[in-house]
Formats: sequence, structure tokens, C-alpha cells
Amino acid sequence: MLNRAQTTYLIRESFAGFHRRKLTTGVTILIMGSALLVLAILTLITFNMGHMLEKARQGIDMRVFLKTEISQERMAALQPRLVVIPGVKDVTWISPESALAEFKANLGEDAGILDMLDDNPLPASYHLTLTAGARDLESVRALRNEIAAWEEVSEILFNQSWIQALEQWTFRFQMASLIAGLIVFIAAVFVISNTVKLTMAASARVIQIQKLVGATNAFIRTPYLAEGMIQGFLAGAVAMGLLAAAGWLFGDRLGGIIFFSPAQIAGFILFCVSLGLVGSWSAMRKYLTMQSEI
Repeated sequence: MLNRAQTTYLIRESFAGFHRRKLTTGVTILIMGSALLVLAILTLITFNMGHMLEKARQGIDMRVFLKTEISQERMAALQPRLVVIPGVKDVTWISPESALAEFKANLGEDAGILDMLDDNPLPASYHLTLTAGARDLESVRALRNEIAAWEEVSEILFNQSWIQALEQWTFRFQMASLIAGLIVFIAAVFVISNTVKLTMAASARVIQIQKLVGATNAFIRTPYLAEGMIQGFLAGAVAMGLLAAAGWLFGDRLGGIIFFSPAQIAGFILFCVSLGLVGSWSAMRKYLTMQSEI
């Protein structure tokens, strides 16, 4: 248990490095803040792209076409069967007349060609809106296979290529975020670790004296770990501050951009603090091991 004097010393030494090594500490925070800013920008881009992809997924649906020879009663009886299927959010009946009107609207100026038809060739169908958890390719295929087995169904259509494209882009952005995060993490740990090594090398005499008077490794490393955490906090605050300023200046030109929520900002800064702790711990462990061997 630390006494009051020891606690005061550790707190004072945790902040003393910022006064003693203004240039080194400032450069470290700027370099780390720049790396974290890149990570924050990539994360924000990925976050917005994920939001856009999720909105695009809302357009994934399914059209179930029915056989023309079945009765109206059998057609109507299918709706409650479709509604209770897991993954189906809503079911809309589309009569042959409504389908023809929709087809004419899609043809635009060329719709007059349909007036040459004696009969309406379009069958009745059901339009299925899917739940968020059933909009991936595997779920849509499973749903299609289940409904296709019904004898009243003649054909089922869904945009398979569109779903595949969405899943590919989602995977690419997730991998890009992961790779960028790992690169920035390694770079930040490297910067902090080397800064702490330089700091400890400059304080080697003080550390030797502390070891001679019985100071433990935990007591020696505590101020340096705290300093690394503070550097991580300041670097994260700088990155978030610059990103927020850019959003305020250019937000009108980038309409629809979703910024980080307060909880996400706090989580990012907490991540930066952890990054500072990891970098300091890495340098301290190796340096103190070397000191013990000496």
C-alpha cells in the first residue's frame, strides 16, 4: 500500500514529463494523433458506407408469381401462409390488373404497345418485404426454396446479383477497416514505445537510484504508464477535434454524412488511452528487463 508521499510522487511524475520534454511529447502526440485521425476517417467512411449498404438492403425483396389456373380462394389463402414464414416482414397482393398498370408505368412512352394485347398476360403475385435479418443471399435462397415447393407457385424472382454485390462490398469495407486499424495500431504502439524508451534512457540514472533504494518495477513503471495513457488521450482528443472541425466546415457539402455519436467518441478516446498504455507497457517491460540483467 502506497503512502501519501509515494502517491503524490507518482501523480507528479506522471505529468512531469510533459513539462520536461515539451518538444518530444508534443511531436509524439501529433504523430500519434495524425495516425489516429487517419483511422478515425477510415472508420467514419466505413461506418457511412455500411449505413448506405444497409439502406440499399432495404430494397431487397421477392416477387412470388402464382399459377393462372388456381382459384381466387386459393390465391387468397396463400397470404396468411406467407406472413408467418420467418424472415417475411410484409406481404402485398398484386392483382393482374395492378401488375399491368405497373408494367405500363415502367415502360413510360412505350406503354402504348400494350394496348395491342387482347388479354392481360401477367399473372397475380405476392410482393414480399423481408426482415433485416433475412436480406442476405443465403436467407433469401432458403426462403425461395421453401415457397417454390408450393403447388400454387409458378415462379419466384429476386435480384440475386444485387444481393451478391452488396455482400461483396460489405466484406471489402470490413476488411479495409480491419487492415487499416491494425496498421494504425502497430504504428501508434511503435511511436509511443520508442518515445518511452528515449524517456527512460534519459532517466536511466534516476531509475538505477530507485532500484538501489528498493523501488519495485511496478513503482518505477507507473508514472511512465500513466504518461503513455495521457498521451493516448490527448492524441485521441486531437484526432476527434480535427475530424469534428472538418465536419463543421464541410458538413454542408457532404450532406447526409453521419458523424460519431458521443458514446462512439468516448469509445474511440478510450481505445486511444488503451493504445498509449500498451505502447508504454511494451517499452517498459523490455527496458526494465534489460536493466535487471545489467
